Amino acid sequence: MLRRGILYIALIFVCIGVTLFVEWLTTPSPSTRKIHLEAFRYGTSPAIIRANRGDQLILTFSTRDTGHSFFLQDYRIDAKISPASETIEVRDPLQPTEPPAYVREIHLKAGLTGLWGNLVSISRFRCHVYCGPMHGFEQGDLVVRPNWLLVGSMGLLLAIVIIGWLRVKGETHETKTIAQPPIDLNKRFVLLDRLLKWRPLQFTCTLPVLAGLMVMVLAGLLGTKVGGRNVAVMLTWIVWISMLALFLVPLGGRIWCMICPLPVLGEYLQRGATTEVRAGKRGRFGNRFFGSGRHWPRALSGPWLRLCFFLILGTLSASLAGQPKWTAITLMIMVVAGIFMSLVWELRSFCRYVCPVAAFISAYSTVGRLMVRKRAPKVCRTCKDKPCFKGNATGWACPYGLMVARIDRNADCGMCTECFKSCPNDNVSFAWRRGPWTDHFRSYGEAWQAIVLLVLAIAYSLTVHSPWPVMRDMVNIVDKTSLPEFGLFFTSLCAAALGFVPLVFWLMCGLGLWLSEGTPKANNRSSTNRSGSQNRLFNASVGRIFKRTLPALLPLGLALWAVFFVETIMANMTFILLSFSDPFGWGWDLFGTAGMPWIQIWPSKIPWIQVGLILAGVTLSFKKGYRLWNNEIEVKKNVLRGFAPTAVILLIMTGGMLIYFTHY
Repeated sequence: MLRRGILYIALIFVCIGVTLFVEWLTTPSPSTRKIHLEAFRYGTSPAIIRANRGDQLILTFSTRDTGHSFFLQDYRIDAKISPASETIEVRDPLQPTEPPAYVREIHLKAGLTGLWGNLVSISRFRCHVYCGPMHGFEQGDLVVRPNWLLVGSMGLLLAIVIIGWLRVKGETHETKTIAQPPIDLNKRFVLLDRLLKWRPLQFTCTLPVLAGLMVMVLAGLLGTKVGGRNVAVMLTWIVWISMLALFLVPLGGRIWCMICPLPVLGEYLQRGATTEVRAGKRGRFGNRFFGSGRHWPRALSGPWLRLCFFLILGTLSASLAGQPKWTAITLMIMVVAGIFMSLVWELRSFCRYVCPVAAFISAYSTVGRLMVRKRAPKVCRTCKDKPCFKGNATGWACPYGLMVARIDRNADCGMCTECFKSCPNDNVSFAWRRGPWTDHFRSYGEAWQAIVLLVLAIAYSLTVHSPWPVMRDMVNIVDKTSLPEFGLFFTSLCAAALGFVPLVFWLMCGLGLWLSEGTPKANNRSSTNRSGSQNRLFNASVGRIFKRTLPALLPLGLALWAVFFVETIMANMTFILLSFSDPFGWGWDLFGTAGMPWIQIWPSKIPWIQVGLILAGVTLSFKKGYRLWNNEIEVKKNVLRGFAPTAVILLIMTGGMLIYFTHY
C-alpha cells in the first residue's frame, strides 16, 4: 500500500509537472499591446483578452449604445464608459469613497502580484452600469499565460485516468465492500424523534417559506424591474436554487420537499386541514379528502412530464431572471397548478409527476445523505394495515404513494414526516447514510433524466456564464426578441438532451457490452433458455446495462450544476444583501446593506473552485461507473472493457468543460 501510494503521488507530480513545464516553455516573452474594447448590450468586443504574464496592456474604450463599465475586481479597476465622451471615470472598487480618476486609457500589467497572484490565470470582467434587463449576464475574461490552471487541471485529469487504470489492473481478487449501516438519527436523539412525530411540524416549517414566496410574488409584480435589485429574482434564481444544488440535495436528499411552499395550499384544500388529521374511509385511504381524488393517468406517470417542464423552464430561466415580473408569474402558475391538481387528482400528483424542480431533486437526491427508511423489515412484513401508505387517525396517507417497507432510495420520498406519525410500531428511521447510494435506475425515464440534467448543466454554463455575447443573445427573448435564434437554440438543445446524447450513451453501453464479450449476469440464464432473436436479446441486454450503469453520470452532473451556482452566488452576493434590505427597490434599508457597493466574493478563486468540483465529480463518476459495470459483468477482467466507452465520453465532456472554464 505504501509503495502504491508513493507511485500514485509520483504520477500526479509527473503529469502536472510536465504540463506546467511545457506551458512555461511555450509562453512568449512580455510585450506592450494596445487593445480597444467596445462595450454594448450585452457584452464587449473582444469578449476575451488574451495576454502573457508581464504584458503591458494599454486599454481604450468606447460604447456602441448606452453607458457601460469595465469592472475588473482582480485588478481593482471599475471604469465607467460614457457614449458622449472619450474620457473614462476610473475608481478602485475596493475603495469606493476615494475620488475617481479621469483618463483616456488604462495601463494594465497582465498578471497579479504575490504568490497567489502568480497562480491566477483568468479574471472575469463585468459591467456595473445597468443597461437593460439582461445586464446581469454581461461579462468577459482576461486570460493570462502561463495558464497554470488549464494545464494543471488537464495534467491532473490525466493522472486520475492513469491511477484509476492502475488500481483496476492491480486488483488480484474480488473486493467486497462492507456497507456501513446508516445512523438512525431519531433513535439516537430523542428530541428529534419527538419533533418528527409532532403534528404541526411541517406546517410550522412551511409557513415562513410560504410567507417568503408571497413576498417574492409581490416583489416581482410591484417591485423594481432591475433583476439585480429585486428580491424575487435574487431569492428564486440565485439563493434558493444555489442552496439546492450546493447543500440541500447533496446532503439532505429531498429534504426541501418537506418545506416547499408550491404544493401546500392545494394540499391544505385537499385535506381540509392544516395541522389536524381527518380520519375516515376514502377509497383505499384511511383519511377523508376533498376533491375528485382521481388516479393519475398511467400514460403520464414517471419522470417524463416533469422532465420536459424542467427542460422548458431551464431554457427560459435566463430571460425569467432578467424580468422580475416573469419570475413572479412563473411562481404563481406553479402554485395554481398545485391547487388545481390537488382538487382533481389524489395526493401530491403535482410533485410526483409535474413539478419541474422535482426532476432535479429526485435525480440527484439519490446521492443525498439524509433518508427515510424502515428499521426492522420483519415489523413491516407483519403490519397488515399499512398506515404509512393508507393513513390513519394519527397521520395522513403518504402524499407520494409510498410504503415505508418499500423505500430503498431517496428519489421518491419527499420526507413529509407523515409516516413517523402514522406508524404504530415506531419502525420509521430518519437516517444518515454512510454506505453507497442507489446502484441502478428503475426505468428508461430515470436514465434519460440523468442525461438531460447533465446536458442542461453544460448548456447553462455555455450560455448564462459565457463570455461570448452571441451565446447570451440566443437565450435572450426579453428585449432583443431574437425568437428565431431562441427557437433554433431550444430545438438544438432538446435534440441533444433527448435524442443525440442518450443515443451516444446507448451506443457506448452496447459497445461496452460487446467489448466485454458477454451479457449481463442476470441475463445469462435467459440467454440459454429463451428462444428468439439474438439481436433482440442483445438489445434487451443493452437496455439493462443502460439503466443499471448510467447512475455513473450523477456525480459529474451534480458537480457541473454546483460549478454553475458557485459562480452565480459568489459573484452576486452583494446584490443578494442589497435586495434583502430593499426587496422591492423602493429605497428601503431594512438591514443596513441597501447602499453597500458591489463586491464579488473571491473572484480570482472561482475558476479554481470550479475546476476542483469538476475533477472531483468525474473521479466519483469513474469510480461509480466501474463498480456498476463490475456488478453486471461476470468476467472481472472484462469489466474495464465494458466501462471504457462510457468513460471515454465522460472524459471528453470533462476535458471540454475544463478547457471552457479555464478559457484556453
